[in-house]
Amino acid sequence: MVDREEKGKTITIKINGKNHTFLETARKENERLKMENKSERLEEETVQTNKYDYSSEIEAAASKEAADEENFDWILPDESSDFDMDVQEYKIAKQPKKQSQKGIGAISKNFKKNNRNGMLSSVFLTVFFAILLGTSFGLLLLKLVITENETPVDQPVIAEPAPEKTEDTPAGAGETESVALDPLSTFIVQGGVFSNNGAAEQMKDGAIQLGAPAQVVEMNGQAFLYVSVADSIEHAKEIGAKLKSKGIEVFAKPITFEGKTLKDLQGEERKVMEAAGAIYQSLAAGASEAAAGQTISASTLEEAEKQGSILKNISEDKLKHEGVIAIKTELDQAIEQLKAYKQTPELSIQTKLQQHLLGFLAVYQTL
Repeated sequence: MVDREEKGKTITIKINGKNHTFLETARKENERLKMENKSERLEEETVQTNKYDYSSEIEAAASKEAADEENFDWILPDESSDFDMDVQEYKIAKQPKKQSQKGIGAISKNFKKNNRNGMLSSVFLTVFFAILLGTSFGLLLLKLVITENETPVDQPVIAEPAPEKTEDTPAGAGETESVALDPLSTFIVQGGVFSNNGAAEQMKDGAIQLGAPAQVVEMNGQAFLYVSVADSIEHAKEIGAKLKSKGIEVFAKPITFEGKTLKDLQGEERKVMEAAGAIYQSLAAGASEAAAGQTISASTLEEAEKQGSILKNISEDKLKHEGVIAIKTELDQAIEQLKAYKQTPELSIQTKLQQHLLGFLAVYQTL
């Protein structure tokens, strides 16, 4: 039987003949749950006491007592009642799960557990990483060395057969060399300078008809007429004075032919060009003595022959360069004329000696 009192506005439940208020039952149940929460803190669910559902319990109790008492009084609580049940919320703290550690961190942790000072783990890790790093670098270097030593398998290289040497093949043939020639300085008796080669050639022919040596040398776009060589400016002036007596206008001057480099020379050709400058200087000294004093000293002749001995063992058949061949020819002829003048001091031989020396300078300039 349920009685409703409007003033008190409380609910009274009669169970087994005893009256129980809802507030009293709720408080007892709340205290019971608090005691259970203290013993069950390891559970993972959150218990909220303000959400207890008592409807099922009340229905079970009401259905049990329905057979004995058909009527019970309901007393509803007043809306103005100060009843305010504060329900506190409790959360069961979860115990953190132990995560399994793997790898080097786990090994380090296990070593730290067994070694309080941590010295063993530190030494082990240092040695381990040193071995790992050294092994890695060693494998890398080994791979690089193997790669560098690998030789690609290509087709075999077939060497071309060397050309067979015959008796006609000059020594050192096939091997070319370069020769750097130093500047050549000398003294000249000059008959004139012309803007074109034709005028210079006409003056050359006139000088030869008068019995003088003559040679046209082209340099810097001009044609120079040379009529004699000398080893000094004094000898050049003496020779010039004699030529003037024949009606040839001349003057003496020093001159230097610039140095040059000859490429692709054979071994014998190189020998000729390396000795050419010294041979010319010794022959110019003999020609100057012959023009000035009508005689050649024994020392001058000996020096000329000594310098020219290099050319004795080199035949023109071993030479291929046209300029080198012309150089050797002019020097050989000059040496022969110097020897002949020593034995027979004639003016014609002296003129031929000068002509070959002028020819040498003309060829040297064109190299």
